[in-house]
Amino acid sequence: MADGFEENAEFFTLTYETKVAIEHELAFERIAPLLWMRAGSQGRRISTIPPCGWEVADTYALLADLDQAAAFYEAIRGAVIRTCYIVTDDDGLFQSVARRLPSGIEPIRLYEAYLSNFRVLAGL
Repeated sequence: MADGFEENAEFFTLTYETKVAIEHELAFERIAPLLWMRAGSQGRRISTIPPCGWEVADTYALLADLDQAAAFYEAIRGAVIRTCYIVTDDDGLFQSVARRLPSGIEPIRLYEAYLSNFRVLAGL
């Protein structure tokens, strides 16, 4: 024990984020650890949405600006990722992006489930 442990530990705080913060991407930094954990908790974590609108980490990727999809597809070509988070509330756009992903990559629509839960709980 005096020499420490080979494993590392990181603690996260679970918070409630408002609909406005989620819709305007103001809460991404706080939900980023959840995305990393959902993708397998390995490698580098995407902590912010970069200005280019997409990012590729070691085991997962994020596409936040669907207008940048062409550059994103180039960036993931040959990458060894298992999960791709696609930020959109539009089912057609999500399906369009998901169809073009290489096989073996799980597409996940980001924010949709959260916003749907918010609407149900708020009675909207």
